[in-house]
Amino acid sequence: MTLQSFAKKGVWLFIMLSATAISLLSLRFLLPNPPHVAPEILENYINHKTVFLAHVTGSLTALLIGPWQFVTGLRTKIPKLHRWTGRIYMITVLIGGIGGFIIAWSSEYGPIAVAGLALLSVVWLYVTGKGYLCARSRQFQAHSKWMLRSFALTAAAITLRLGLPIAPALGYEFDTGYIALSWASWIINLGIVEIYLRLNTSDFGGITKSSLTTIST
Repeated sequence: MTLQSFAKKGVWLFIMLSATAISLLSLRFLLPNPPHVAPEILENYINHKTVFLAHVTGSLTALLIGPWQFVTGLRTKIPKLHRWTGRIYMITVLIGGIGGFIIAWSSEYGPIAVAGLALLSVVWLYVTGKGYLCARSRQFQAHSKWMLRSFALTAAAITLRLGLPIAPALGYEFDTGYIALSWASWIINLGIVEIYLRLNTSDFGGITKSSLTTIST
């Protein structure tokens, strides 16, 4: 195993563990009285409970499923599982994205945060939709790229949570950090993915019709 390959596996393992941990922690919102919730978020939860829960449920499911869609062994050896979990992923992104767009407008952190979170939902739905259309038209290499972009946006939940302690640690208000992260959490992820796609074009040359058949079948 080369150093580059080892690094890739290490990064993906970190993403998988982080995605799983955040998904499990988010399950607390499904409890009657969710514990350890910031007052601003709790207010949003109380005032828009149905939409909030739709967003949380869809997003945490997509975050939990997403990393496994890129495991080559599972994709090639159990293509039927890949297709079915892919369907679930896309449905949960649809639910989470629509819910997130609605919830964004009631953010307590001001118009800049509202714009960042709402645009995140729109872009998330768009790139996932592009991935779906590419699969339907059997453009599997393009499908893989669009779905990697989609998961980068799903993983904004990870970047956001990892970034929350930074502003207070630097002496800034928590609100200032949150507002910055409402944009940075997904723009940084997309930027990293675009760089990765340009530096690793060979990683997307081995996807065949046998490993990724159209999700409409």
